[in-house]
Amino acid sequence: MENQEIELFVHASGRKPQVVLAAAEETLGDTLRRLELLPAGDHGHYIFVGEAVTETIEIEHGAHEHTTIDIDLKLEVLDLRKHRHVHVHKCQRIAVAVNFSADTKDHKFKPNTTIGIVTDWARQSFPLDPAVASEYVLQIHGTTTQPRSTEHLGDVVHGDTCSICFDLVKEVTPKG
Repeated sequence: MENQEIELFVHASGRKPQVVLAAAEETLGDTLRRLELLPAGDHGHYIFVGEAVTETIEIEHGAHEHTTIDIDLKLEVLDLRKHRHVHVHKCQRIAVAVNFSADTKDHKFKPNTTIGIVTDWARQSFPLDPAVASEYVLQIHGTTTQPRSTEHLGDVVHGDTCSICFDLVKEVTPKG
């Protein structure tokens, strides 16, 4: 059997996501160490495979759950041909605060949660008219940055920070 390669999208805190080719028979830990994303003997990182999506998330005590991965398993066993995204983060959960009007709501999410999922949660957490709720987006507090719905929370949070604050704002759409 020939050694097949798998294309992965690796997300690590403090770095832009990168495309990586890895052998299907390589362990996830070996792949991450080769990329210098996981120093030998380091136990201070949490590893997630895939994206946290609505169907696989359970909410318990105000936190979205998505289990971490055994990095000693081979890439093929982890079904990375299908999932393709690997997230390496210092935070197991990211505390999210969202401001809207004079109110703030808090929730914890895994780093592999998309901004779209966080936005959906925020829209449901405030008394928005359902007819206009889709017009509201998240904007990083104190900035004009509005992350895309497909970006991952762990890519938006900088460094070793395990929290972020957003404002829920009406999306400005160009006219013309």
